[in-house]
Amino acid sequence: MPTNMITPQIPLEIDPTTGAYVHLGMSDLTKVVDQNIKMVLLTNPGERLFNQNFGVGLRRYLFENALTIDRGSEGLLPLRENIISQFATYLPYITTEDLQINVSPGNNFMNIKIKYYVNESDTSSVFDLTIDEVNDGVI
Repeated sequence: MPTNMITPQIPLEIDPTTGAYVHLGMSDLTKVVDQNIKMVLLTNPGERLFNQNFGVGLRRYLFENALTIDRGSEGLLPLRENIISQFATYLPYITTEDLQINVSPGNNFMNIKIKYYVNESDTSSVFDLTIDEVNDGVI
């Protein structure tokens, strides 16, 4: 693997010419960060074998009422606090400049928009994730 490659692209894809996985490199820095953000947001706590605290578990919030999402409940942190805490622990190389959470509990729909800056680089971007459980998908 060339030294400028950072990580395999998710979902995994095989390069037909080399037979190796397609990798993301420094030129794809925002794609790498977006991929890492998505993993932190969608992974349920306890899902990662050797790191039981990793992950926000966004889908757990889909069927909660707005008060629980804002203030938390027994066993469920407030969503904003959970995201900020997870990023500080697992994505310390980014600074969150803006975090917008739009939830429609009755429609089981959630949109997370994160404006971030990659520390020690001149890179900033906006990550946008929509979860629509009615259509059973992440958009």
